[in-house]
Amino acid sequence: MEEQNLVPRVITFSGPKEGVGKTSVVMNLALAWANYQKRNVLILPLDPMCRAEHAQLLGLNPPSMAEIISSLGRDSVSALGALLKGKIPISQWGVGVLPISKRRTDVAKMSPDIILPLLSRLNQNFDIFIDVDPYFPMQVFAFDISDLVFWVSNSNVSSLNATAGIFREINELHFPMNKFEVVANLFDMPGAVGPKEVEKFYKQMGKDVLAFMPWEDALPALANQNKILIAEQPNTQWVRILRVLLGRLAELKPAEKQWVSNITTAEFSHGSDMLWRQTEKDAAAAPSAAQAQSAAARVDVPPFWEELKQKVHRNVVTALETERVKISDDAAVNQETRKRVDGIINSLLQKETATPLTREQRVKFINELLDEILGLGPLEELMRDPTVTEIMVNAFDKVYVEKAGKLVLTKYKFRSNDQIMQVMKRIVAPLGRRIDESVPLVDARLKDGSRVNGIIPPLAVSGPTLTIRRFSAKPFTDAELVKKGSVSQTAVDFLKACVKLRKDIIISGGTGTGKTTFLNMLSSYIPEDERIVTIEDTAELRLQQDHWVSLESRPPNIEGKGEVSIRDLVKNCLRMRPDRIIVGEVRSSEALDMLQAMNTGHEGSLATIHANTPRDALTRMEAMCLMAGADLPIWALREMIASAVHMIVQLTRFSDGTRKITAITEITGREENQITIHDIFKYHQTGLDENGKVVGYFTATGDPPKFYQDFATHGMKIPLDMFWTEEQKKARAGR
Repeated sequence: MEEQNLVPRVITFSGPKEGVGKTSVVMNLALAWANYQKRNVLILPLDPMCRAEHAQLLGLNPPSMAEIISSLGRDSVSALGALLKGKIPISQWGVGVLPISKRRTDVAKMSPDIILPLLSRLNQNFDIFIDVDPYFPMQVFAFDISDLVFWVSNSNVSSLNATAGIFREINELHFPMNKFEVVANLFDMPGAVGPKEVEKFYKQMGKDVLAFMPWEDALPALANQNKILIAEQPNTQWVRILRVLLGRLAELKPAEKQWVSNITTAEFSHGSDMLWRQTEKDAAAAPSAAQAQSAAARVDVPPFWEELKQKVHRNVVTALETERVKISDDAAVNQETRKRVDGIINSLLQKETATPLTREQRVKFINELLDEILGLGPLEELMRDPTVTEIMVNAFDKVYVEKAGKLVLTKYKFRSNDQIMQVMKRIVAPLGRRIDESVPLVDARLKDGSRVNGIIPPLAVSGPTLTIRRFSAKPFTDAELVKKGSVSQTAVDFLKACVKLRKDIIISGGTGTGKTTFLNMLSSYIPEDERIVTIEDTAELRLQQDHWVSLESRPPNIEGKGEVSIRDLVKNCLRMRPDRIIVGEVRSSEALDMLQAMNTGHEGSLATIHANTPRDALTRMEAMCLMAGADLPIWALREMIASAVHMIVQLTRFSDGTRKITAITEITGREENQITIHDIFKYHQTGLDENGKVVGYFTATGDPPKFYQDFATHGMKIPLDMFWTEEQKKARAGR
């Protein structure tokens, strides 16, 4: 017991409202505990009103935290121990007080990131008793850092109702309820609810009442004389019951503290930088609260983590089946389901006294389990990160992401290959598809439009492999692409005019170069009064126009029947009276039908194709047309391509992860057996800077498009100097 008593403790005293006798409990128990363990106790009143009642009762005039921290000036946090020596007066009973501030205006300058380093140093020399009223941010801050919370309440209806509301919030914040001990103070006051009803009330919230403390006439009388009951009349019934709290403190086994609170500076108060200004050296030496919290979030989970998760998972599934809870496609319904499952998991954890978790671990545990049960498991957190553009699961313990065009190995892992399979099945099941040994690969999409590809053994020798390509919730605008350096404003203006002029444009590029993103941007220039039909393998395009019909192909079923190909959709859409046809990606025989559509009145169509250069794009188009089985001579095929396609926009992803338009190429016709092309705009890379970033410039080539006069015919004012090189502009300016 003596060894255990040496372990420093942080104990919080709080309640549903003021006036419940909480301060009397704090003061008397502090004196009893200091005498019992022969170790000084420091009372920390987190009181925004700055009433100083604890100091008056002890006959002390202590400095406040605000004064101490202000006096530190530019000294480092590491010097706190020496600087505090002798600054905090201690009463004859071994109890001191450190108020947060003596002026209410200074309370607004305090925040967790300046209080926590101070408390961590003080706790080396004192047991800390925190007295906090139900002021939400400070109350939760105290709960975060405490080993035990004495919940002091009266037995009247208003106190019990307030307790019920606060306990619901405590539960929603995932505090372990075994951290709280209920003290029914002054339980026998006139008009109080009987002890049996009080016990029943707390039982419904999963708590027992630790102690019923009686009314004591001497308490208010002594308080008016700045005297403390336990020092003046230690044999009263109230003090004897106080020993129950003393025994609970003695048996407490404090956990190692992280000194991290989930209450932010903005929530706790404002203006902390006005009180404590660090030097650059100190700032580098002392990690910020945000850094400390981030580091705390990355600590290894307890060894029983996965075993507990599987156990709770089974129990949650049983509860869901009992309650007949179903996962819906409706976001609002799913949000309600998530809240219900959160409550079920929390209730199950409250019963797991053999495997205790801190509040932070409980929040992490519940979120992980919610993601497993209702979402994509460890991928859910990555899906919430807007900077992640691609997620690649190579194995259950190797998850890569693409950020800013670069591949990065993450810390996230699946429990096993079976968990990856569960995630795959959860993705494809709502789409009426399946993935198993008989259908070992699948293309699908998530609700947010992300494209998913899954492949499993025996095709994937290394195990189930999952790839998720994500798209921005809000499509990129031309202004954003220009700002990112993906394209020049001049090129954007030209392409905008071409779309309005109903030119057929093919967007060419390799995998991950941003073809779909750019196609989305180009489609925004299509007038609102035109009917648009999009055709895709997996619906990804997000057009802004109202008059838009989206078609998606369908793979064959398990019997090899029911397939609807892109080519079938292209043929069908010709009967849908489209003004524009947009094909998400041309990759097979549908190329021939698309060219025929472009040549028969459906001008202004857009499509993407995989190719490394504009010339390669033409060659691929020829090959795909031949896949249709049409017995066409090559000259006729090339004539059809030259007549149908007006321009090719080439995209490239560079070594630094950036994506740029490297060429806007016009198809000018056919000479003999060759399709003729010429570049209108090009990007020239000149090198790399010291950070490895690509350096280069966009330029026109000096030759306007063959159809330049069409702009004027359709009432568009496109200046000729848009297509001049810088040298041509300088030469003209010098004349």
